[in-house]
Amino acid sequence: MQEQVPTSVASKGFQIQQGFVSSAAPVSKETMRQAREQPVRKQGGTSARSDLDALRQRGARSHYLTRLTVKTSDRVVILRTGDIDAIESAGNYVAVQFGKESHILRETLSELEAQLDPKKFLRISRSAIVNLDQVKELLPMFKGEHVMVLHNGKQFAMTLGLRKAERALMFS
Repeated sequence: MQEQVPTSVASKGFQIQQGFVSSAAPVSKETMRQAREQPVRKQGGTSARSDLDALRQRGARSHYLTRLTVKTSDRVVILRTGDIDAIESAGNYVAVQFGKESHILRETLSELEAQLDPKKFLRISRSAIVNLDQVKELLPMFKGEHVMVLHNGKQFAMTLGLRKAERALMFS
């Protein structure tokens, strides 16, 4: 005879049999153990647990944006983050610059920075983030300040320390 678990512990007497739940009798400890050990099966024979593990691994690999959608008056433009040259702040808005175009998003620079890969993008001042692949050179200014020049010729004043910028450029 199997040892019975009190009904309060066994979820008010629900019993698991062959994947179905019934409220006919209290659940034994053995039935509860089998239910915990047996993964739930989905169509196609894969377990839900392995699907969950796959999702976690995919999320751990890259939780940064790969594309950015920008709404304009008549269309929605989808940008690959690798195509972005720079992002400039304008209050609660940002101007996303790519090529000769620029689009406005209603998001703060800090919110967008948190979603971008820090290996590819660097915040160089309170009001600008640049794509490290687009950086052409760093020009010295007066009093130890520098200007970052992109391949398209656009220049951004840096308030970030030179060493940190150089380090980010070397390892990007």
